[in-house]
Amino acid sequence: MRKRLVAALSACLVLGTLAACTPEPIVSIPNSSLSEEAPVLKISAPVSPSGASVQEGLLVSQVYAAAIKAAGIQAVVEPAAATAKEQISSLETGGSDIAPAYSRELLASLAPSAAAESAADVVNALKKALPEGISMLDAAKAQDSDNLVVTAATAEKYQLKSIEDLAKVCNTLVLGGPATFQPSGRGLAGLGSDYNCVPKKYVALEPLFDGSKEDVLWALLRDEIQVADIHSSAPAIVDNALVPLTDTKQLFPAQNVVPLVDSKTVPPEVQAILNKVSAALTTEELANLSRLAQDRHFGDVSEVATAWLSQVGLVKAGS
Repeated sequence: MRKRLVAALSACLVLGTLAACTPEPIVSIPNSSLSEEAPVLKISAPVSPSGASVQEGLLVSQVYAAAIKAAGIQAVVEPAAATAKEQISSLETGGSDIAPAYSRELLASLAPSAAAESAADVVNALKKALPEGISMLDAAKAQDSDNLVVTAATAEKYQLKSIEDLAKVCNTLVLGGPATFQPSGRGLAGLGSDYNCVPKKYVALEPLFDGSKEDVLWALLRDEIQVADIHSSAPAIVDNALVPLTDTKQLFPAQNVVPLVDSKTVPPEVQAILNKVSAALTTEELANLSRLAQDRHFGDVSEVATAWLSQVGLVKAGS
């Protein structure tokens, strides 16, 4: 399989279409159909962190797939596994070739006792915990972590910039978020133990991506709650001028997007494409990707993925 993938990439070079084979600096989407000789690379969607958008994980997988297709290699996105362990097992058994994952979510599954919390520590611990034959490529800067936010008015009223600031007035404010945040040691309990921040009340609400009028964003904007757990990659933070409170004690672990590959089936040329995508995938761009998905102009998530790649300059549509 690896030899045929390399051959397919080399064929592009022979034809003089280097731009169609490499994402540096621009990948051109071929107008002709993809080669039927090269094997199809299977990409599994990641297991999303608790309270995060499942659609976001699917979009990330589609972005990696679209970049590979732009280089003339066939790729297909498979449904997300039920657990991170199953995602790794699929890589080991040939069920998938590429598996984007959220770093701390995966580490918690592979090494439950690992104490790493910062982005760098989580990535380093994850590299050591991966089974033989599975490689982790460059981690994206994009993070989808728990994130306490307030409105600009609340931030100004109480002079809030960090969770430490929040702790001074925590018992007078109502906190809202997903039901899973309340019992979590990294959620409500952690706020109490790490920051001595015990809110006046906790209200379990639908996650932001639910689209319901009763979701956490609506409750925050209506001042039914004054503090909300809205994940760091949510477009609503910027779109509504919300103020994220700095987590100075790293209560909420880093959840960077990290691509995993089967070293036997994914050649260096394809790995380089994945790394190029990861380099462009910041938290801000992850939010932009989700924002594009909210635009009904696109027919499906694969179109959203290609549009985002074009937007950040990694592909040039129609060339």
